[in-house]
Amino acid sequence: MQDITWNDLRYVLAMHRTGSYTEAGRKVGVSETTVARRVATLEEKLGVKLVQKGGNSGYEISDIGLLILDHIEVIEQQVSTILEIAGNKAATVGTVRLSAVPLVINRILVPELHRLHSKHPELVLELIPETRNIDLTKREADLAIRLARPVSGGLKTSARRIGQLNYAVFGQGSADSDKSDRSNWIIYDESQASFPQAVWLNAALAQGKDDSSPLRVADAETAIEAIAAGVGKSILPRRVAAMDQRLRELVRPAGTPPMPKRDVWLMSHNSQLGSAAVNAVKEWLADIPWN
Repeated sequence: MQDITWNDLRYVLAMHRTGSYTEAGRKVGVSETTVARRVATLEEKLGVKLVQKGGNSGYEISDIGLLILDHIEVIEQQVSTILEIAGNKAATVGTVRLSAVPLVINRILVPELHRLHSKHPELVLELIPETRNIDLTKREADLAIRLARPVSGGLKTSARRIGQLNYAVFGQGSADSDKSDRSNWIIYDESQASFPQAVWLNAALAQGKDDSSPLRVADAETAIEAIAAGVGKSILPRRVAAMDQRLRELVRPAGTPPMPKRDVWLMSHNSQLGSAAVNAVKEWLADIPWN
């Protein structure tokens, strides 16, 4: 069997994470033709089929490929560690991929980036805005922030609570009065019905009355912009809304339930426990004021 190198293996890893020759090429910085050629060359060297046609015109890793993939991921981590040691800057060298919902990335993490980069100027943080819970076991990211206790991940991942988001009522900052009654509320659509903020609105406002909800939104980013434009009021994480001068906190209407809270959980892959770059990002996240 011919010798194989990390440069051979990383194309299979990119295919696993993207399911597409085009996206895999973008991820590693080459053309899709190069990815297809390098994967085919590796398959020839190993004498097995690694990538096969999947559903929805995409591609997936074969069964034997999945067995090999576990070892490729170990090699990836070892290569990263070698680069850190070689640079003699273990706390600052490396790229860490962090996933979170867009609201958390845009409104909480980005304003805090200066603290991370001032301490670790050569560390590269790749922020991945995702509303879905990405799969760390497929290495779609190195770390993931979730706003509920994780129920998946298995033995390969670990999770710890790093903070809590407290909600409050917010309206337009220039409004003459807070109008903290049961009218003019911006609520969430059916796709968000199970989230604590939507549950609170439904319980507090007896939703179904058209005059109480001039707008339904699918995410908090849209709610923020609608509130700032004077469309109405809604509940938002205090940590997020308090930083936007276009908004101001209102009094919670009498007789409504206590405001919801959402725990902030950080998920990581157990194989990266020794990564200085990942640990630096973990430390930064734990120091962020979430409430």
